[in-house]
Amino acid sequence: MPLSKLTKQWVAGKLPKRPRDANKGTFGKVLVIAGSENFPGAAYLSCAASYRVGAGLVTLAIIPSVQTIISRKLPEVTFISRDEIFGKILNYDVLLVGPGLGQEEQAIKLVKKLLKENLPRMVIDADGLNILSGFENWWENLKTDCVLTPHPGEMSRLTGLSIDEIKADRENITQKLARKWGKTVLLKGANTVIASPNGQVAASPFANPLLATAGTGDILSGIIAGFIAQGLNNFDAACCGVYLHGMAGEMMKEKIGDAGLLASDLLPILPGTINSLKRGIK
Repeated sequence: MPLSKLTKQWVAGKLPKRPRDANKGTFGKVLVIAGSENFPGAAYLSCAASYRVGAGLVTLAIIPSVQTIISRKLPEVTFISRDEIFGKILNYDVLLVGPGLGQEEQAIKLVKKLLKENLPRMVIDADGLNILSGFENWWENLKTDCVLTPHPGEMSRLTGLSIDEIKADRENITQKLARKWGKTVLLKGANTVIASPNGQVAASPFANPLLATAGTGDILSGIIAGFIAQGLNNFDAACCGVYLHGMAGEMMKEKIGDAGLLASDLLPILPGTINSLKRGIK
């Protein structure tokens, strides 16, 4: 299929519905497996982003030393220990795996075990992708319906291609790998490309240097997981997430210019950005 640029009208028409008689169960449950002593902020940003786009419940599987930090910053998140994950995993609609997880032995063992489980849908980002790249033919063992969200460096590690090769042919490489791996693949960067296993391919209209800062990818993965929890299919959730993330970045650029963003600056404007999208098609 030819590449198409995402539009405000298409995205607005795909956003999750919000019925008046809803409860938190209506909007799905996200289990986030993220964060470590060195990277607690990644877990916070991902969890907060899932909530900010409307997920009903977000649970974080985290090590005890980080739980206190997150609970003070985001009291709405619930917690389970990493030891509890596999007994409770099917209670969730989607898993988000990887932001700030680290690549220590315990994290590697956890991701390896996830490959063998009957799981809900997953979004795999950051260290989750880096750990996957260390397993030979990892896609043959990863049976779960997934969204993979690499930047060019992570894509290089997953494929063995150089970053220059990836940047030179972003659309074709993303589309070909989505088919080969049987996953929705999102190649981050200016004009992010999203491809599905069945050949759908789309690109973001946004190229914004303001978003080139630590933590914005953690927010994007949290947004996508939040949309999946609310019932969107993987490709639509990835496309809506990319567009919303990019639109929020444009709104911040109008206020502060093209430098100086903290990733957490995006969080409070996500609900208003969604509202603006919805109002634009009425």
